[in-house]
Amino acid sequence: MRDTAGNYLVSFRLSILLCIIGLISFGCVNQQQQAKDAENLTARARAHTDLGAVYFQQKQFEIALEEFTHATKIDPSFASAFNGLGLVNAELGRDDVADANFRQAIQLEPSNSEAHNNYGSFLCARSRFDESITEFLAAVKNPLYATPAMAYTNAAICSTRKKDSVSAENYLQRALQLEPLSRVAAYQLASLQLKRNDAAAAKKTLQNTLLGQPGPEILWLAVQIERAVGAKDAEASYALQLRRQYPESEQAKLLQSGA
Repeated sequence: MRDTAGNYLVSFRLSILLCIIGLISFGCVNQQQQAKDAENLTARARAHTDLGAVYFQQKQFEIALEEFTHATKIDPSFASAFNGLGLVNAELGRDDVADANFRQAIQLEPSNSEAHNNYGSFLCARSRFDESITEFLAAVKNPLYATPAMAYTNAAICSTRKKDSVSAENYLQRALQLEPLSRVAAYQLASLQLKRNDAAAAKKTLQNTLLGQPGPEILWLAVQIERAVGAKDAEASYALQLRRQYPESEQAKLLQSGA
């Protein structure tokens, strides 16, 4: 009788143990399935966001809007989709909606440098300069951000619009340290240096951008710099390039008018 009761007790305990193990296993499988489902949702949201970006680049804004919106419905936590919505709504003139979209993207993913940079550009275009520069500087805090030079350049452009040329030059110097061949940063910095009558520094800054195929803006700035340093031959050379390569450009017309 004791053996039977003992065996029953052992069997009962074993059953409880197996039940507990089964529950743990079920819980692990359930968690794994949930994680897999979340990954699938994110992948689907990313696919629609990528497609929306393609339509945005093609200026098919209504279709892009549909794709980004669909992405947010699939995965409401996918920050890049809200970033895309902000870009589209800004293009469509829906400023309040765009502002909310960018804020949502940043709230969901504070380290999303693209969202910070895009929101900064949005704010700068609306003369909200201090807020804008804050966003650009937030973008470069992420060490994984692929294009920090762009954010520094944007901060400089906005600082220039704010009439803070000292900060603008500092940001451009940082941009060129990160990306020495950035034509946009070099052009902006050389322009500022020329405006404060440091033509020698401007000439040095612009040197690399004159390699290859410089655009009309760069050639026109080169003409002005060489004129300021008194290098008539170099001035004439850049003026000739501007006339030949970009005869219909605004800069060529300025040159023709004797500016």
